[in-house]
Amino acid sequence: MSRPLPILALLPLCAACAYGGIAAWERSSGRGEATLPAPGAPFGAAVAALFAPTGTEGDRLEIRELRVLAIAERPWRELEPDEAAGYEGLMGLLTHRICRRRDGLEFTREERSSWMLFEDAALVAYDHGQFVGGCASERWLRLAPERLRDAEKGLLRYAAQRYPAARPSLEERLQGGLALVEGQRLDDAERLVRLADPRIVELEDEAENLFDDEKAEAEERLRVTKALRAKLVRALRAARKAEREEAKTAGAPESPEPSDAP
Repeated sequence: MSRPLPILALLPLCAACAYGGIAAWERSSGRGEATLPAPGAPFGAAVAALFAPTGTEGDRLEIRELRVLAIAERPWRELEPDEAAGYEGLMGLLTHRICRRRDGLEFTREERSSWMLFEDAALVAYDHGQFVGGCASERWLRLAPERLRDAEKGLLRYAAQRYPAARPSLEERLQGGLALVEGQRLDDAERLVRLADPRIVELEDEAENLFDDEKAEAEERLRVTKALRAKLVRALRAARKAEREEAKTAGAPESPEPSDAP
């Protein structure tokens, strides 16, 4: 039996994609505000947001890669700025960004990846790691509608395979779980909780072996992470309760509640 190809096998080779084309994208879009426009916004406005500064002096942003792909075609075809702005059909934008900052002897370097989904050059969905100052980041997530779920999954797999070091942090993934609940993707949200639990246990073990300031910092991160998990579990529980009540009315089997403890 043949095995499915990884998503990267669907892509054409492009030796100059990582650096040479980025300046062209900035020239075509300009620099926008450090916030993504609303769904339905034109392609250029979304691209411009990627080039916006964080607003904090000393932060150095670098876009390592920016690729725009016609994802309804096989293999996926790379688009140039002029074509992308008016492209009719499904289009994916993928980018890898780095933020660097130095405060005295302390040096910070963070990586984040993003994907955006467009239909007829209008923004539909995104999973965007935004640097907000001091090289801290936030995860901005908007899910695709059901009819475009496969396109969303393809972009998500691409980003995970191509930029493994730039994945959202555990805290950002748990925050994204709330969007999954709001979008009624309850199975996906519960899977996220199950994947997060072993990492929370690891963080507890790591904190026990640290000293002084490092231990205090690790314990604070652990506190925030557990609070996010608890918030997600509460949202899941409420959603499952509503689902069970609806199931009783329809005579369907009930779903189990998520667990409180990691």
